[in-house]
Amino acid sequence: MGRGALLLTTTTIAILLLSGCSSKQYFNPDEVKGGVTSRTSDEIRFLSRDGATLSSGSTLTPKLKLKLNLKGGEMFINRTPYGSIIATKSKKSIILRGSRREEITLPNPLLAGTLVKDRLIYLLKDNSYGVYNLRSREIEFNDKSQIIYSIDGRVANPILVDNYIVIPLLNGKLVIFDLKSNRVIKHVLVSSNSSLNNVIFLKRVGNFIVASTPHKIVTLGDIGIKELEEEISEVAIDGSNIFIFLKDGRILRTDTLLRVQDEKKFKFAHFVAGTLHGDRL
Repeated sequence: MGRGALLLTTTTIAILLLSGCSSKQYFNPDEVKGGVTSRTSDEIRFLSRDGATLSSGSTLTPKLKLKLNLKGGEMFINRTPYGSIIATKSKKSIILRGSRREEITLPNPLLAGTLVKDRLIYLLKDNSYGVYNLRSREIEFNDKSQIIYSIDGRVANPILVDNYIVIPLLNGKLVIFDLKSNRVIKHVLVSSNSSLNNVIFLKRVGNFIVASTPHKIVTLGDIGIKELEEEISEVAIDGSNIFIFLKDGRILRTDTLLRVQDEKKFKFAHFVAGTLHGDRL
């Protein structure tokens, strides 16, 4: 498989037990490459799709550690070149831009968001979404999809694709939003399951958009929509390779058209997180 080789490491994949009828069986890898030797008392108190809020008030993102000095009850959501987005359990949200700390009030608690210049594109707890103008301190656009009562905690953040924003909803849909005209261009259905059906992964890969719920993964491109139905724990991408971690212990490697190129089964494994580091998965 070359660069896409499926090598399990203790630093990238968590190992959980799988319960049987009368006893518990554990997954033990045949070979472990590397390990974690350092320890810290700084515990994770909140985990979002794009970062972890630590008990010290700092934040870990996939690329770096941010010393944001977050207070108790403040939760890191996302970071863009325009600032960091912080949520609370109330309607109050916080935008950090350099040394500036701006508090704003939204109609409901914030679950996901992204910043594009002076505009916050948001997704709220009641599955409403919209655009908040930080300069005028007003909501420019707000709409609401159906209320969802159970979600997977890894809520994907909106992403910028050219002049459009792709907003992932809690009911398995994507909203394509035009920032110039402040209007919805299109709705795309990823999955229609009735439970735990929010979009947990959303990323642009070249000319494709990859989106996944816990029940289905899709790619959107010039040739249309391709889809693959599986019970999904996590997704990771390396170039044109899409790695799909499944709840039954398998890892699939597909291309951008979701054609399976390789498959590896790990007995009794249940993946909760996965990432890529060099040639290792």
